Amino acid sequence: MSEQPRAIFSPIFERIRAGAIERETLRQLPREEINWLSEAGFGRLRVPVSHGGFGLELREFFDLLIELGAADSNIVQALRGHIGFVEFVRTHPDPLFREQWFARLAAGALVGNAESERTGTFAEQATRIQKTTEGYSLTGTKYYTTGSIFADWIHVSAVLSDDLGDKLVTVQVPSSDPGVVISDDWDGFGQRLTGSGTTTFTDVPVDFAQITHREAAAPNGSILHATYQLVHLAALAGIAVAALSDTVDFVRQRTRNLFNPQVPATGDPVALQIIGEGQGSVLAVRSTVLAAAEALDTASRAIESGRPTASLVAAADGHVFAIQPHIIESVLRLTSQLFEVGGASAVSSAHALDRHWRNARTISSHNPAEYRKQAVGEYVVNAVAPARFVERLLTPVPATSRG
Repeated sequence: MSEQPRAIFSPIFERIRAGAIERETLRQLPREEINWLSEAGFGRLRVPVSHGGFGLELREFFDLLIELGAADSNIVQALRGHIGFVEFVRTHPDPLFREQWFARLAAGALVGNAESERTGTFAEQATRIQKTTEGYSLTGTKYYTTGSIFADWIHVSAVLSDDLGDKLVTVQVPSSDPGVVISDDWDGFGQRLTGSGTTTFTDVPVDFAQITHREAAAPNGSILHATYQLVHLAALAGIAVAALSDTVDFVRQRTRNLFNPQVPATGDPVALQIIGEGQGSVLAVRSTVLAAAEALDTASRAIESGRPTASLVAAADGHVFAIQPHIIESVLRLTSQLFEVGGASAVSSAHALDRHWRNARTISSHNPAEYRKQAVGEYVVNAVAPARFVERLLTPVPATSRG
């Protein structure tokens, strides 16, 4: 990795980490911390150098993202929509759209995400863009709108209704519009500071140039789905790093060893065994995430050079899907085992060690791993691209076929 981005962001990550427990305890959203990152240019790490960005490869980017996750995994997830949107822009077929958005991103704009709905699927959207006498407007309600509460713009999925019928589309609208109401009502027991709440859109004016038909969004292929999933895995890798670091600090600060007072806490064989195992887990998880990022890099380069990409995109999706269950298992084990190093004192709320397991468990509940295993099996045995497998899951079953 270029030394410049690490030199810029590592000190910021340390400042973020210093306040992580206090933010968790007070349930204080990391608005200031995200502003630090934005002002330093974190949102343009993947924007090409020719357009004012850092132009990082994905492996370099995910290396930094793991470090941010070790500081505060909430912030990684809060920026997930922005990270995906940058990849959306990179492969967008309209050069004017790319130019406009690269300029905004380079200037520091952050983009949130609003795609999930309480009923239906991504293929069945209740949120609609209607043609009016004055243009177009957006109305609907979205859930799990991660990061939108911190963002300048929101990337929204919807149905466009006009004279040509209904089409699935995406659109970007300013978060500051009076018709946009963002609620911090996420009630999960982990990842509580991600801004993953509800957003309602009421007659929000839409710039027609910001509408992209879903089937036309990436004519040469896309790594967007794999990128979104790998962000979760990078957050998990960061949690593993932080959990192990906090456990080591806890052991070093202990003044006594409960079960064998003659042995100092730093020499306790059980603590050393657990920390040794944890170190192996951290190294394995981190390396696994970065290897997957390299697969995404391979597909990304092919897409942007115009080479055939179907097999490379399928391989990237398959790679990320395949490692997901193993990373989840490893990180959940690590964040549970750490409590064995100190008995009851390890569960003191002052240490907030529980946040690591809660956060890891919450992230792991997104996009359940059991479905990923099935998708990988289909890919390995029957050469069905993982994206196609997911598409089949999300395709509504006709009413005549039900029951």
